[in-house]
Amino acid sequence: MWSSWSIIKSSLRPPSRATVPASTTLLRNLIYSTSHTRLQSHPPKPTTTPQAPPIATAKMPTYIVTCDENATADQVAAAKKHAVEQGGEIVHDLDIIKGFSVKFPDDAVTTLKASEHVKAVELDGEVRIQ
Repeated sequence: MWSSWSIIKSSLRPPSRATVPASTTLLRNLIYSTSHTRLQSHPPKPTTTPQAPPIATAKMPTYIVTCDENATADQVAAAKKHAVEQGGEIVHDLDIIKGFSVKFPDDAVTTLKASEHVKAVELDGEVRIQ
């Protein structure tokens, strides 16, 4: 008498070359291939909210922004916030001069200069002494 395990086991063998009805061969191939295939599960891709495309800060010039000598830390922070809101990226904090360096769009630098408590905005560059 055949046990159910021996029936299942016999159906898991690769198909033989003997003449077998097409439906049986198809079923046998399907069971064999799924039992010998390592299934891989892929975690779902995280969903993100659409965001504005990043600004190409690598192509923007860097400026040194100096705030007024009497500017408070909050006023310097407000100037930084204004620069970021206008499309800039803060590169360095320059606390000793109450300022910061920022990559900023060249065509919008006048808005940065007009910011309250900003004393000077200068293009960053290499300095040499003789």
